[in-house]
Amino acid sequence: MKKRIEIIIILISLVLLSLGIIFINNTSFDKLPSTKAIAQKNISTPTLFVHGWKAGLHSELPLANLAVKTGVAQRGLIIKVSTSGRIYCHGSLTGKSAPEILVKFCNYNAGEFKYARWLHQVMMILKTKYGVTHYNAIGHSMGAYALVAYNEMYGNQANLPILNKLVLIAGPFDGILNRHRWNQPITGKVAKLWDDSINQNRLLPNGRPQIIHAEYRYLLKRVTNFPNQARVLNIYGNLDNGSNSDGTVSVTSALSLGYLLKNHVKGYQVMGNYGYTAEHTLLNEINNNVKQRILKFIWCS
Repeated sequence: MKKRIEIIIILISLVLLSLGIIFINNTSFDKLPSTKAIAQKNISTPTLFVHGWKAGLHSELPLANLAVKTGVAQRGLIIKVSTSGRIYCHGSLTGKSAPEILVKFCNYNAGEFKYARWLHQVMMILKTKYGVTHYNAIGHSMGAYALVAYNEMYGNQANLPILNKLVLIAGPFDGILNRHRWNQPITGKVAKLWDDSINQNRLLPNGRPQIIHAEYRYLLKRVTNFPNQARVLNIYGNLDNGSNSDGTVSVTSALSLGYLLKNHVKGYQVMGNYGYTAEHTLLNEINNNVKQRILKFIWCS
């Protein structure tokens, strides 16, 4: 009996030791550099956050707060774009290491093309008033499309900051699923963006979508203007419920970006997410795997 107890104690000790080793290894692997380390490497490059349809600062803050708490970024500016297009800047970039710039469109129903033109005004201010020469950006949903459209419209113009890294979350590059929901528009130009259907589209062997909607055709015509020095991380969600979508954007629509940029930019990566937390909004605000991947991509690589 005593011998059996000794054997059990030894086995428990081995299990605890192995768990300790795993914990130590995971802690070491996930450790992110401090703000001081970031400052030495990337002292003046801010990261722009751009929200999507009917969203705002509340959708940007979960990741922005985590980056600050982790120590890889510092709070910089909050930029509000009024419904008339007037821009108001609050905060400062002076002396900040890897500062965050959170953009809020007061007219959050304006749509991705209006967002893109407002981003041009924001970028001009960042260059002329704040001396920003390079930037990273994170966009969700229509904010993701707007960032791609903006960079195709204005590219590497000398009077604008240069794009370094770009994270695109749940981007509707070739359409939004028309689910006839209460919060989607039913009239006007923006309503036409809800032009996709569940399992209607697919990617061809070369990555090009079989069905090309108007908003994708717009990007396709201007892709050569996109800054080829950029590194891009494209993140999509799949609920695994048969819809092959995140509930709002199909996997095909999100991945259609690859045909445009994969062989054009300096680096192109894709991250897929599955299950409940791959839902369109949760993917951006709740999904911890997404947050950790973005932290490493933007601030630690």
